[in-house]
Amino acid sequence: MKSPFIHSLYFKSAAGLAIILLIVGLSYTIFASYMVHNINQASVQQINRNLALNLVQDNKIVHDGHIDKKVMQDTFMQYMRINPSIEIYHLDLQGKILDYSADPGKVKRKSVNIVPIKQRLSKHSQLDIQGDDPRSLDGQKSFSVTPVPDAENPQGYLYVMLQGEELTRVLDQQSQQSIIYLGGIVLAGSLLAGLLIGLFLFYRINRRLKNLQNKVEEFVESDFSNTESKLMEPPRLLLNDEINELESHISLMAQHIQQQWLALKQQDSLRREMIANISHDLRTPLASIQGYLETLSVKYGTLSDDDKQRYIRTAVKQSKGLQKLIDSLFELAKLDAQEHKLQLEKFSLLELIYDVIAKFEMKARKKNIQLKILKLAENTAVFADLGLIERVLDNLLDNAIYYSHDNSEITISISDSEPHKLSVIVSDSGCGIAEDQKALVFERFHQAHTPERKDGHAGLGLCIVKKIIEMHQQQLWVESQPGKGAQFNFTIESAQT
Repeated sequence: MKSPFIHSLYFKSAAGLAIILLIVGLSYTIFASYMVHNINQASVQQINRNLALNLVQDNKIVHDGHIDKKVMQDTFMQYMRINPSIEIYHLDLQGKILDYSADPGKVKRKSVNIVPIKQRLSKHSQLDIQGDDPRSLDGQKSFSVTPVPDAENPQGYLYVMLQGEELTRVLDQQSQQSIIYLGGIVLAGSLLAGLLIGLFLFYRINRRLKNLQNKVEEFVESDFSNTESKLMEPPRLLLNDEINELESHISLMAQHIQQQWLALKQQDSLRREMIANISHDLRTPLASIQGYLETLSVKYGTLSDDDKQRYIRTAVKQSKGLQKLIDSLFELAKLDAQEHKLQLEKFSLLELIYDVIAKFEMKARKKNIQLKILKLAENTAVFADLGLIERVLDNLLDNAIYYSHDNSEITISISDSEPHKLSVIVSDSGCGIAEDQKALVFERFHQAHTPERKDGHAGLGLCIVKKIIEMHQQQLWVESQPGKGAQFNFTIESAQT
């Protein structure tokens, strides 16, 4: 079931972008208001930095080194009418307000902090110093100040608030209007353009992800078996970005899944073939054993001693073959399940080959086959699981004797042609392996279709050899030409002396 639009990735991305742009807009508005306020104060401070001193000098508030209070009062009244944007205060040396030009009911402080005043007098070029606003209990504004009657003999300060209450109200109102009407339009247009561009980019990204999702859904609905799925196609390298890399990796993953699916299908086919082969291989010796035992049971009194012995020998031979087949099946099952843990140790490979040949001398002698060892390496010490490597040599030598002609020879050679490895080659002079059979000889339950196959051999020996060599992380391969025998090669890690 398709998810509704409100739950889609595109909607969530668009909503997230809208929220981000809204936060950016609000942050910009607050920042712009703050900056406009600071710029206004700095501008007023810059223009009127010497206003207090000019008031004292122009209006002759000081006469003969003393403050003329009447002139100062007249100056207060005059400037209130001429320039209501400023407020003039007369302070003592501790910052106490002695007189002022503002309305009495609006002055809320009895004194102001003297520290900013001293900073202003000592740092004339600094514009960000603000002093206490007598009309506010906690507000601060730009100011101009000068000591009176003069700097050499200060008795107080003429303290001028450069941004009076009326001017502050007007500036704030104008600033808000400018930000709302001018900045607001520009900001809204910018945010809208950003939103549209973001939505377009999100749409492009979402469309690519949607196409990838459709390909994956198609592949899943085909039970991972559609070899012509668009997901199997390599992506077009229009944009070498993360989505393209994701699509490429998913394509590789789909191909791997496809290969695994085909391998499982092949394994299932092999399993069915295995059941048929094992059923045949088990049925033949069981039927033979059952037949001879029933004959002995029914005709025991009428059979001669030679017939009885012949029937018993045949039944025993068939039971041994059956036991060998069952043992091979259990061994292969244990190797597949990885129940056998490698027990690595250092041993002489040459001595192990001599021991294996000794076990097969009687079997080789029956076909008049000579077993030879060719030593081409000085150091034959290896580091491996002795029991499993012995099993490898047993299977290869048994297989070589089985397929070799009478009056022939089998050679086991050891060489050190590769660094830190020994190569072992088991060569026979049998019928060889056809070209189309080489890739299959190590598969489980594979049986070579040759005239030499005279029993119900299940073809598990070489598969066991392959499993053991793979457990040692070594290589195994076969070289052969029909009619000229076969050479089975494997490598094994050499041990340092």
